Amino acid sequence: MDANAGIRAQQKQRAREKDATFAQEKLKFFNKEVSFEKTLDRNTIGYTRDISDAYVQALYTQGKGRKQVENVVRTYFAGKKVNEGGRSTRFGVKDYKNLLNKRAEVDSIVDNLYGRNMAYAQELGRRRFMSANAQGREQLGLPASYGAPVMLSPTNRLGGALSILSSVASIGTSFGIFPSDIKAKENIEQVGVSPQGYKIYEFNYKGGDVRFRGAMAQDVLKKNPMAVGIDQNYLTVDYSKIDVNMEVV
Repeated sequence: MDANAGIRAQQKQRAREKDATFAQEKLKFFNKEVSFEKTLDRNTIGYTRDISDAYVQALYTQGKGRKQVENVVRTYFAGKKVNEGGRSTRFGVKDYKNLLNKRAEVDSIVDNLYGRNMAYAQELGRRRFMSANAQGREQLGLPASYGAPVMLSPTNRLGGALSILSSVASIGTSFGIFPSDIKAKENIEQVGVSPQGYKIYEFNYKGGDVRFRGAMAQDVLKKNPMAVGIDQNYLTVDYSKIDVNMEVV
């Protein structure tokens, strides 16, 4: 019998509960990981849409700029006069400069809107993407942690044996008197015979697993009735009156 059996049983139950809790937390974290992966996919799709929208807007702005250039050129050539000779060498230069200035103005606007705004849109999309991912990671939290394992107390069969022996001895009426009734024992095996002819057995008491060596009251009764008594409906043996010792194997 293990004197620490009760404590070990409680510790094993705590360990089982701890394992069950850890398994539940692992499952919860797994579900969070699945949700996080879906969040990353949605964020990636959103980011690519933002970039696509920005690119479409940039192309639209570029198209509007080209349309304005086309209008400026048309206006220029619609009012263009033909130099048939005899005119100043600077004839039409002013109008041409106005054309170039208008084209430069439109190109500048297109460059700003197409280049700078496109860069702004990309950076904004990237920041939104990173922020959404960071929020997803924050919601994910930390993985399940098992923590310190439940330590089992060591077995204490010697203490258990001494406890049983003490309990058995307390049943007797005096020192050296032990319950030796066959009704209280199990797993009985004869292992020898004493010099006075008493059979020696090894056994354990019912409900315990500690092995003892001693005599059987029913056998002693036949050879030495004075060494046998009765206590609580069980036969006892006064081992001080026979040449067999009661001991733990």
